[in-house]
Amino acid sequence: MSILLLNKEKGMTSFAALKEAQRDLGFKKAGHGGTLDPIATGLLPIFFEQSTKFLQYFNTETKEYIAEYIFGISSNTEDISGILTYEEKGNEPSEKEINIVLQSFLGEQLQIPPKFSAKKINGTPMYKLARKGKEFDRKAQRIKIFDISLIDYDYPKFKIKVSCSKGTYMRTLGVDIGKSLKQSVSMCELQRTKFGHLSIEDCISLTELKNLDKNQKMQYVRRVEEILIDIPQVEIRSSEVKKFQNGCQLEAREIEKTGKHFIFNKQELLGLGLVDKNLCINPLKVLTKGEKKKNELK
Repeated sequence: MSILLLNKEKGMTSFAALKEAQRDLGFKKAGHGGTLDPIATGLLPIFFEQSTKFLQYFNTETKEYIAEYIFGISSNTEDISGILTYEEKGNEPSEKEINIVLQSFLGEQLQIPPKFSAKKINGTPMYKLARKGKEFDRKAQRIKIFDISLIDYDYPKFKIKVSCSKGTYMRTLGVDIGKSLKQSVSMCELQRTKFGHLSIEDCISLTELKNLDKNQKMQYVRRVEEILIDIPQVEIRSSEVKKFQNGCQLEAREIEKTGKHFIFNKQELLGLGLVDKNLCINPLKVLTKGEKKKNELK
């Protein structure tokens, strides 16, 4: 199974980063978990080959970011990549004022996503509608801020670290912080430092990857069960392998919990199964012989 934890570099789309990593490592199929805007850097998990079957089970609920903002500038995209408007210099907020406002954002709240975002309206991404100058209503989304702190302040710039739920827009968070301080704010830097249990320390950049030989590169390619650690594992007998691969239900042994489980036989991953309330294993995702052979060749 093949998953790369990429430290995406600034100035490229997540899709472009995926394609470059795919070419560099020689995989034919790829998908990523969690888009980063071109202005952003940081942790981008890329799933290759048969690992893409498990993308939908990747836990994207909690993320951590370090974001830098600048006072006195507003933007139609809410970051410095858009059309900028420079405002008259207002009162310089104190560090204490900023900290008080940041703490007010802790917990659950509603956030209106930016016009230039991938959120869809009737199947069309909002950024496509915004580029055409079309007007549309944006529905507020429920988000949660688990932790937020000021880590650097040198007016007109300030930097924060945020742990938040899926769907939180850091651009919009900055704009909303600015509103609370009666200031115009635009995001100028963004780095995703954590994605669930995954950390930026475990990542490699495309530049670093290109300077390695093939064997060194493959040391950074992880197995799916190492990444999706929330999914427990269960071993089945060799006599049950064919049944699982043919989509047959199996009796679960030594399993106390229902839900999704990785199915193994002799340390070989066969796929994903759902353990039902009767403690029976129902195949969900089955890896074929051809897929496993390709994995061995990697």
